[in-house]
Amino acid sequence: MEHVFRELVAEWLEWRPPAMVERELLVEPVEGLAAAVVGPRRAGKTYLLYQTAVRIGKARAIYINFEDVRLAGLSPRHFGAFLKVLAEAGNPPVLLLDEVQNIPHWGRWVRTLLDRRYAVVVAGSSSRLTLREVPTELRGRYLSHVLLPFSFREFLKARGLGPPSPATPASRGRLLAALREYLEVGGYPEAVLHPDLAPALLKSYRDAVAYRDVVERHRVRDAASLELFISMAEASFAGVFSISAAHRRMKAAGFDKSKKTLANYLKYLEEAYYIVALPKWGFGKTSLLQPRKIYPIDPAYIPRGQMGRKMETAAALELLRRGEAPRYFKGRGEVDFVTDAEAVQVTYASAIDEIDRRELKSLAEAVEATGRRPLLITWDLEDVLEVRGAKVEAIPLWRWLLSQTPGRGEARTTI
Repeated sequence: MEHVFRELVAEWLEWRPPAMVERELLVEPVEGLAAAVVGPRRAGKTYLLYQTAVRIGKARAIYINFEDVRLAGLSPRHFGAFLKVLAEAGNPPVLLLDEVQNIPHWGRWVRTLLDRRYAVVVAGSSSRLTLREVPTELRGRYLSHVLLPFSFREFLKARGLGPPSPATPASRGRLLAALREYLEVGGYPEAVLHPDLAPALLKSYRDAVAYRDVVERHRVRDAASLELFISMAEASFAGVFSISAAHRRMKAAGFDKSKKTLANYLKYLEEAYYIVALPKWGFGKTSLLQPRKIYPIDPAYIPRGQMGRKMETAAALELLRRGEAPRYFKGRGEVDFVTDAEAVQVTYASAIDEIDRRELKSLAEAVEATGRRPLLITWDLEDVLEVRGAKVEAIPLWRWLLSQTPGRGEARTTI
């Protein structure tokens, strides 16, 4: 195995970076700590490792892909050979280990490297790299970073559109057209680069989640029941999903699965980064059986033309990128998101008369209940409304996605 490690290191030394879309997620290698890059399949985790190497200086890093067929049969007895080859390469301080969770006792490998004062960055699609399943020997020395498909900002970079300039009607129109394409094609890098292949690519990613990340990983014996459950969840995207209601429908279809089993199915899909499940806002305890609002990991999984649901999905994912832990509000009405600072409603509207008044009424209710600042995300309406005496900023989705600090102004329209 020593000669294989030597070959891989030699190939890395000859490696030249390919064309890459610079990602916004920055991973800072720290001596004695492991940083993990996790997220959905095909979101660009390997390229983020490449980007990290380029940013810190390629000479300071070694990249190893543990899915390389030449490493089949790798075991702890080969660790000494690995250290020897690293020493021959000058002991670069940063190790970039792709899909390292595939080797037996990978946590011990990484822990020993940390003890030898390396900075280690690992990447992979498996939930085994998440904080919830990190090996005991790495606890307290492990940081997790989630890489999602392209944000709208990254999508514009990939399209070569450069910094947006919506100062003129023409440039604003181009920006809205790009946003519509982003919501339809989605943010998976391969789908963005090959939009004609996007439907087939998305289906292949979805099937890999179902059968590799759920059926194989969790030894689900009744794949047919899982497939029906996934279809039911997909029909509820950008809506509230109830395990109890799913249980009744599954039973009517001839699948007598317990509510606990169905709750586990939902958890598996979330751990595999196919869905995002938001709990209801409130002060009580939450459980897996409580209704949750669910979103796909990419807006392209919402059926074509359903712009309101696609917008809401894009907003949910952007909140996660910004480090928020959003919940949904349910009172007499419903509000899409409650964050630490804001109550956020998303609507496919470009003019005031296109807004459903029930959405504004629900937003006012949420503001009163939560004490949060109201925000209305629209398609192309930009205004400051007054609803029941409260100022509500209406901001187009494109502007909100491109700026983390939307401005506020004086109320111009009263509703």
